[in-house]
Amino acid sequence: MTCRYFEELPAVLCSSILFVSMIWSGTLTADPKFPPPPDSTIGKLGESMIVNGIAMDIRQFVSNRSVEQVLEFYRQYWPAGTEEKPGYTETDILEPWNIITRVEDGYLMTVQVTGSNGRGSSGLLGMSRLPDPEKLPELGKGFPKMRGSHVLNDVMTEDIGKHGRTLQMTNQASVENNTNFYRNHYVNQGWGIDLDQAISGGDTHSLRFSQGKKNVNIVIHRSENGVVIVAQTEN
Repeated sequence: MTCRYFEELPAVLCSSILFVSMIWSGTLTADPKFPPPPDSTIGKLGESMIVNGIAMDIRQFVSNRSVEQVLEFYRQYWPAGTEEKPGYTETDILEPWNIITRVEDGYLMTVQVTGSNGRGSSGLLGMSRLPDPEKLPELGKGFPKMRGSHVLNDVMTEDIGKHGRTLQMTNQASVENNTNFYRNHYVNQGWGIDLDQAISGGDTHSLRFSQGKKNVNIVIHRSENGVVIVAQTEN
């Protein structure tokens, strides 16, 4: 099991992957208690969300408390644990996020917090059942991609009457070759082109295709280590 299954949203999944592996258990009990930070307003991201094949309950929060105060709340709420079985882990390697993670009764709970315009803080609270290391999902399944592409993230959301999916991929092909691949794929499948535009001198290319109520937005960007493709579908 590698961090490529657990990057970005919520970012804490990647930082806690070794922690999760140490204490994996297939036994699940009732959902553990996972309160929001004090003095906070809570919202929910969609009706359901599947992050890299794992069903998650993700809530947004905005708090009057500072980042450090939010972290301290969870440090006090969750026991410190032992070296063999820590009560929680922390990381700040994914700037501007500070992240604190806990595994309890077969669930992974994550807090991802950052400053909010100089006033208080904001972030995400995520809870999911721990994945079975022997049954990790195939990321990007069913979505077209060039040979040699590596899928970093595959996030599916479900709202009332609306299904969305966001994928982040990388490969070593050029922006032009990726653009031609997706343009040819969707045109050959009978999709219409709503946007086909080079940006930043050709370092970035934006595409948008539609077919009935279905839409696909693709941004292809040249980076130092190859090309990054972000694709969003909606139907």
